[in-house]
Amino acid sequence: FPSHDTTNNSNVTIGGLTRGTAFGVSGSPATNAWGTTLSVTNLTSATTAVAANSFITFTIKANSGYVLSITNIAAYNVRRSSTGPTSGQWQYSTNGSSFTDIASAITWGTNNNSSGNAQNGIAINGISALQNLSSSTTVTFRCTIWGASSNTGTWYLNNFQTGNDFELAGTVASTNSPPSPTISISGSLFTVNTSYGTASTTPTSFMVSGADLTEGIRVTRPAYRDWE
Repeated sequence: FPSHDTTNNSNVTIGGLTRGTAFGVSGSPATNAWGTTLSVTNLTSATTAVAANSFITFTIKANSGYVLSITNIAAYNVRRSSTGPTSGQWQYSTNGSSFTDIASAITWGTNNNSSGNAQNGIAINGISALQNLSSSTTVTFRCTIWGASSNTGTWYLNNFQTGNDFELAGTVASTNSPPSPTISISGSLFTVNTSYGTASTTPTSFMVSGADLTEGIRVTRPAYRDWE
C-alpha cells in the first residue's frame, strides 16, 4: 500500500510512495524508516532495476484551476544494510511511461547503522518539463535501486530529523484571472454659498470606495478661483 504524504499544499494531489515488486513484504520492518528487503540481486544499472521492478515511485499533480512548478527534492537520508542496494537513479515522467533521468546516479553510502547516509538535495527547477504544469499533467517520480548482494539486503528512506523526512518542493499558482478593480462614488457635491465663519445651510458630501484595488484612491479638489 502507498505511504501517504503527511503535509502538502491543498491545491495539489499527491500519490503516496509505492514499492516495486522486487521489494519484499515479509520480515520485520525497520524502526522509523520506509522501505523493506530487496529480493533481487545481480542488478547493475537503472535499466536492469526497471526490468526487475526494483524502484520506488510517487506522483504529484496540480488541482483544477492551478499550475504547478517543481523546484527540488530536499536533502534526505537513506538507510541500507551491508548487503543492501548500493546505487540508485531518480527519474521523472509526465506521461507515466517514458522516464527521464534527473541528475546523475547516486551511491547511497557505506554506513549500515540506523543513522543512515545523508543524501544531497536535487535541483529540479532547471527542468523545463516540470514547470508550469496544468492539472491535466500527472508527474511520476521514480527512483530505480540496484546493487544488492543478497536477497535479504534492505533499503529504506530514513527518519533522520524532526519534521518531514522526505520533501518535494515547488510552487502552485492560480490560473484564474484576478478580479478587475472597481471604484464606486455615492453622494454629490453641490455649490455651497457661505461666508467665512458661518456654516452652510446646505451641507453636502460624497463617498469614494473601491474593491480589488492595486493602489489607493486619490481625490483632487477642483481648482476653484475663490476656494477658501
